[in-house]
Parts: sequence; C-alpha cells; structure tokens
Amino acid sequence: MPDSQQARSFIAYHKKLPEKPATTIRFFNRGEYFTVHGADAIFTAKEWFKTTSFIKTYSSGDEKLDYIVINKGNFEPYIRELLLVRHYRVEVYSGGAKTNNWTLDYKASPGNLTQLEDVLFDNVDQVEGSAVIAIKLASDTSNAPSPVKVTGIALLDSIEQKMSVCEITDDEYFSNTEALIVQLAAKECLLIADNSPESTALKKVIERSGVLVTLRKKADFSTDSLAQDLNRLIKFKEGQQKNSLALPQMNLSVAICSLAAIIKYLDLTSNQENFDQFMLETIENQSLIHIDSAALNALSVIPPPNVTVLNKHHSVFGVLDKCRTSHGRRLLMQWVRQPLRDMNTINERHDIVETLLSDTEARQELYDEHLRKIPDFQSLAKKLQRNRATMQDCYRVYQGLSKLPLLLKTLKSSNEGSPHPTLQSVFISPLEDQIKYMDKFQAMMETTLDMSLVDRGEFLIKPDFDEDLQELRNKMEELEAKMQTQLSKVASALGLQENKTIKLESNSQFGFFFRVNLKDGKMIQSSQYDLLDTHKSGVKFRSSRMTELNDDYTDIHRQYTEHQQSIVSEVIGVASGYCDGLHFISSILAKLDVLTSFAVVAASAPIPYVRPKMLPFGAGVMNLKQARHPCVEMQDSVSYIPNDVHFQQDSASLYLITGPNMGGKSTYIRSIGVVALMAHIGSFVPCDEAEIPILDAILARVGANDSQIKGMSTFMVEMVETSSIIRRATSNSLVIIDELGRGTSTYEGCGIASAIVEFLASELKSFTLFATHFHELTLLAEKIPTIHNLHVSAIMAEDKLTHLYQVKAGACDQSFGIHVAKLAKFPQKVIRDAEHKLEELEDFLLIKDKSINDEDKTKIVKDGQKIVEEFLSDCKKLKASNLDREEFVKKFIQLKELIKQRKNPYVEALLSKVLSSDL
Repeated sequence: MPDSQQARSFIAYHKKLPEKPATTIRFFNRGEYFTVHGADAIFTAKEWFKTTSFIKTYSSGDEKLDYIVINKGNFEPYIRELLLVRHYRVEVYSGGAKTNNWTLDYKASPGNLTQLEDVLFDNVDQVEGSAVIAIKLASDTSNAPSPVKVTGIALLDSIEQKMSVCEITDDEYFSNTEALIVQLAAKECLLIADNSPESTALKKVIERSGVLVTLRKKADFSTDSLAQDLNRLIKFKEGQQKNSLALPQMNLSVAICSLAAIIKYLDLTSNQENFDQFMLETIENQSLIHIDSAALNALSVIPPPNVTVLNKHHSVFGVLDKCRTSHGRRLLMQWVRQPLRDMNTINERHDIVETLLSDTEARQELYDEHLRKIPDFQSLAKKLQRNRATMQDCYRVYQGLSKLPLLLKTLKSSNEGSPHPTLQSVFISPLEDQIKYMDKFQAMMETTLDMSLVDRGEFLIKPDFDEDLQELRNKMEELEAKMQTQLSKVASALGLQENKTIKLESNSQFGFFFRVNLKDGKMIQSSQYDLLDTHKSGVKFRSSRMTELNDDYTDIHRQYTEHQQSIVSEVIGVASGYCDGLHFISSILAKLDVLTSFAVVAASAPIPYVRPKMLPFGAGVMNLKQARHPCVEMQDSVSYIPNDVHFQQDSASLYLITGPNMGGKSTYIRSIGVVALMAHIGSFVPCDEAEIPILDAILARVGANDSQIKGMSTFMVEMVETSSIIRRATSNSLVIIDELGRGTSTYEGCGIASAIVEFLASELKSFTLFATHFHELTLLAEKIPTIHNLHVSAIMAEDKLTHLYQVKAGACDQSFGIHVAKLAKFPQKVIRDAEHKLEELEDFLLIKDKSINDEDKTKIVKDGQKIVEEFLSDCKKLKASNLDREEFVKKFIQLKELIKQRKNPYVEALLSKVLSSDL
C-alpha cells in the first residue's frame, strides 16, 4: 500500500480524470502489476475474481478509494474477456507509479484492437475479426414527399486489411441495416452524437444486434482530408496511379463520410505501418440472404460469447467447426453469417464437399495430417507488412510452405488421380502457382537461417554471413563443448547415465541446465547445486560451474543477436515482399479447411448428411425428407425423431403446427430453418433428401425474451421482430414463427396471430412454419387453401403424457397444458384447482354472444348447469321406466324440447355441441 502522501496524491488525480461510461475499464500499470480503482475495482472483484475479498482501500483523511491488484497473469485473460466477450473498452495508464504523473499509454475497444493485438492473440487464435463500422444517415429526397432513409455504411477489417463501403435504402425500423451489421460481424459501430429520433432508433437497433456503439462528433464524418488519407493507406495495383478520387467507391458520398470517421477513430495515418496496406471494396449485400439478429439468435447460428468446449454443439457454427486452422475458423464464422444467393457458388462448394466426402483417404489425410500443420499465414503476413515479424515468424512461414507440396499431392491423388475439375480450378492450380512463386522465399530462408539451431528454439543467422558472427559462433560452440564436459562430470558424481537419466537441455527461460526425472531428483542436494524448477517433467538444476558457462553463453548469444540484427532486418524486409502471396495462399487454404470441415461433419454425423438439390430462385418448391436438427442430434442420450416438410407455393405455403409444450414444435421449425441456412453456405444437410430453392431471406421469431435494458417487454420484442418479418418477407423467403401472441390478452394475441397468418399466406405467400398454442387458428385452413395444419403427436396412457416427437398432418385435437404441469411436479392441490378452473372457463367460453357481460355470463352458466342437472335426472327416470324404443325416443325428444324452450344460452351452446341432430 502506498504511503499517505502518495495515496492522497493519487486520489486527487483519480477524481480529476474525465467521466467515463461503466463499459470502459481503466487500468494503471505499476510495473510488476496493474490496479483498477473505484467502481472498476468493485466490478472486477465481482465479475472476474467472483469475490470482494480482494478489494483494498486507499485512505487519506476522509478521502477513500477502493482498488484491486491484478497481476500480469490475470491481466491478459481479463482484458481479453472485456474486449472480446463483454465488448467493453479498455484504457491503460502508465508512467506515474511514483510521481502520479500518469499518461494514457494505450486504449482499445472491440473494433480497435491494434495496440493490444500482441497481448490478446499471442497465444490464442483469433476466431472472429475485430471489424469496426461507421454509419451515417441521410435522406433520398427524390421520393418526395415521402423520402426514404439512406444509410451510408463503411467497414474496416484490421485482420484482412480491407475497407468496405456501401449505401442502402431502409425503412423506419432499419431492417436492412440491421441485417448487414449482423452479416458483417461488426464489433463496434461509430455514430454521430445527436439526439434526433432517427439516430436514437438506429442506436437501439445496433445495440440489439450486440454491437458496441461509440458516439463521435459530426466533424469526424467530414471528408476534407479523406482523399489524401486514402492515397497513403490504400495499396494500389502495380502501375496504378495513386489517386483515390478516381476509385468508384468515392461516388458513394454518404458511405465515404463514414469511412472518414473510421480512419480518424483508429488514427490510421499516424502510423506509417498502415501505409499502402489496405484494399477498398464495395459491399455486395445483394448477393447474400437477408438474415437479421433475431434469426441469428433463433437458429443458434453462432455460439454465445461465453461458449465452452462442453456446449460447442449448441450452435450451427459449433457443429460445423472441424476446422484445423485459425484462418479457416474465421472464414467459417463469416460464412455462417453470410448465406449465399448465388447458385453457382453454392453448387461449387457442394461439389468440393461431395468430392472430399466420397474420397475417404484424401479427406482424412487433409484433416489429420496436412491442414493442422498450417500456420496462420494471414496473421504472419500482417506482422511482416508492419515490420513486427521476427526470424521465428519467418521460419513459421517457411515451415508452413514446406507442408504445401504434400497437401497438393493429396489433392491431386483424389478420385484415383483424376481430381474433380472444381477441385483442380479452385485449389490445385492456384496452389501450384503460389508454391512456385514462394520458391525464392524458401531458398532465402535455407540460405540465411541456421537450421541446426531451430530445434533448440534459436533462430539465428548462419555464421558464414559475417566474420564477426563466425567468431561468436565458434565461442558459443566452445562453451557448448564445455557444458557437455560438465554433464559428464555431474552424471559421474550422481551415478547417473549421461544423456539417458541425466540430460543437458536449454530453453528461453533458464538457458542451459541439467534435467533428471523426479525420482532421481531426490538426490540433488541444494547445497551443491542450484535448483531451478521442479515439475512433473523432471527436476532442472545447475552446478556452479554450469551457471558460469551459461552466463557466458547468454552474453555471447546476446552479442550474436545484436550483431545479426541488420541482416535480420534485411531478410524480413525481403520477406515482406511476399505478403501478397501469403494472403492468397491463406485464402485458398482457409476455404479448403472449411470445406474439408463440412465433409468431415457430413461423414461423422450420427446419420450422414446428404447433398441438397438447389433449385433456382422462384422455384416455389421446398421439400425436406426426414430432416433433423444438427445441434439436437449431437447431444448425448438423444434419439432424434426426424420429420418431413413439403412447401408448394400455390397449394401449401404455410403450416400451422399445434401440440403440447415440450412436444418438439420449436425444434421442428428450427430444424427446417437451420437446414436451409446450411444448404446456402455450401454445407451438406441433415436430411434423407432435400430440395431447397434459392431464398432471399430467412426470417425468424422464436422465443420470448425480455429486453428490459433496452426498454422492451416480451410482447414488444415479439411485435418488433414480427413487424420486421412482415415488411421484409417475400414469396421467396422462409419464415419461422413460434408461439406468437404471448404477453397480451388471449383474445388480442389470437387476433394478432390470426391476422399475421392470413397476411403471410394470402398476401406474401412466403414459405412459413407457424407454431402456435392458439388452437383457434387451425380453422384458417378451412378458409385459405394454402394453409395446412400439422401437429406434434403425443399419447395419454394411464393419465401420463408421452411425447412422440413426430409431426403429423392435421390439428392437435386436445390441449395438454395440465398434463405438462403434472410432469413439472406441481402440487396436487394446484393441479385439481387448475382442472376445476379449466372446466369453468370452457363453460364460460361456450357463450359467444359478445353483448353479454361477464357477470351475466356467470349467472347464465350457473342457471344452465342446474337445467342440465334436471335434464340428466329426468333422463335417468326415463331409462328406469322400461319403455319400448319408440316411446323412449319420443319422451327423450320432449325433454330436449323442454330445455330448449328455457332459452338458456349456455344450454343452447351445449346442445349444439353435444347432442346429435340424428338423436
């Protein structure tokens, strides 16, 4: 704890810091550890350490400030969670541990990880990108007096080093903008800070998509210096004039303003490493299926931020992720968010998956041997471009390239040496060209790097490059020989076998040392040897002479490293010229990795996946036989019951699914949506047969989630999402709606659901699956010929409900709500009360005359029940009178006429429902 003067000084400094949102955490670098203070300390204690016992307090008179200490081991994983999982911002201050003269050393946010990339991803694969987008609103007055909204969107992906722009027209709910945000996988969005209703509505849409919103000044969206900035940042083609104003993207005036805001926010022009690094493209969103955040969540397309290995199969991405490379995993994350509308591209992917699926040997070699040995060429190329690479990075590139000929050989040998034409054009030919292009890089590494030391973790230039290097190398070899002599002496002294039970080893932490197993380590006396480390791998130690030799070796090694630096810089400079080739190879291998993953998943599923037959856009037919949900069937102890669906545009476009809760309605309709999405990204699907047309949108409203943070109730979320579906759906869309109408009165909910069903079936004619608990909706099938009823089957036996999970034609003939309550172990008294109340409500609802108020209805029901009781009593007397059949029927009809004459609405309803007209 600091002394009182330091505490008082720091408390005063901390109070003067500018205000910040709770989603920004400030760290103070104190050399050996970090601290966070005030509300940040309490948050860290509760959310990271899961206990408040670590909280300490600075005190100075009446002034107090809570703080918590974070060691370096916790700092990296903590900021990784803050930035990548929670989507918080981070600020790190340094330089004032003694003087309180702190400066903001660096800051980061989900879309701006540049300054912390080495910390975040040094030992962890970067599965998702860190794209930041900016959006500016404008209006298209050409449609006056009803101008439409125009959103200018720009994106910058720091991994792919790509800038992208587009302009789209949108409605008041920003449906198209939301879908694009989801598909671009943005982590952070820049908006102009204003309080207009449009900006407020847009901000809510973005936050609902799980994207951090950062408000910026309007001046940041100015394009005054944009052309000059782009001339520096864009990597123009060889021979192309460096004139950004000539690029076609500059005509998108609103989107270009957004791009200017990103460049200013990331301060790209302040670092020369960014010059000549970026591509500028137009976002072709029309080539993608429309899928918004509601559908993304409803279909569990991507894992939640806190996903673990144990539940990775709970998402489509998790099921399909058998990727062996980091860049493959990133591409898969992009593909599941961006299902395609281009039939040729989809079929190309299916061709490759089919080829790999049919050739077991090639598939297994790619998966088990080749792909897993490929480094992240994309990340390595980026380090080379930014002059942050080391000789070790160059060796990783060399090592990865050396694996490509065997990978290529496997591809060429597929299909008994006659590879599929698509495989040839997409992978084999491009890889052959790139391997030839990279031959000079390989030769350079073999000429310059001392390969004999690589296995020891030393990446040094060969000594014959320089006389001084050769002299230093000779000294190092002399010291190594002396260390070997020491090994012999220590082995003899301890009675151990040299290079067998005692070995000379080295690593970056300790340098050179001796190692013995744990059993032999017991004889090592600390008085004679320096113990370095004890681990299950053995005991590491040194003699005093060995310590001297290691120190001498370390000093000479340092001199060698410093002396070779100019050669290393030259090698890395030459290597950076091969970055384009590395990026291209990375893109090829990422695609091969994903498609190999699809083939492995298809082959290893509980029931192998099949290739879907893709029908052209507008085909009006969708047919799935024995469709399964890929996530559910992968769960332990699940025996999945597959089901069919057949859509025909003019005869069966909408299915109403009824049945008991937990009977499988939601799983069934989701499985159809997931199968459609998988087909459009190029994967095989969990069906026996599948005919799927090219869709323009997959729209879903599933689940009942409150969004209280954003001020939206369950019912409001339902209405917003359903409104988006109605506005966006066409006859070529797949719509999935589950249990719409909850959260309001039964009558209103049923009315809204009925109107939506009619609109979808009659006006939009979308392929629709509508699961509902409103059995009244099933009557719509009699009114509209394109609506059909389905139900999930269940049976009652000995008062027990058994779900069969089979989807059958027709409406469900009864409700099972109370039976489900029994399964949930409700108390018997509650069950009996529910059954009694149900009988009352069913009686109450028999009276359909809306002019009768509820109080009068209650009296009518009671009077009616007395009439029924009297009628039943008279019937018993009639039965006991031993009349012949003709006389019995005559008397019974008289009794029936008598109760009709009493004109009780409840009795009349019962008679119309129960008594047969033939009786």
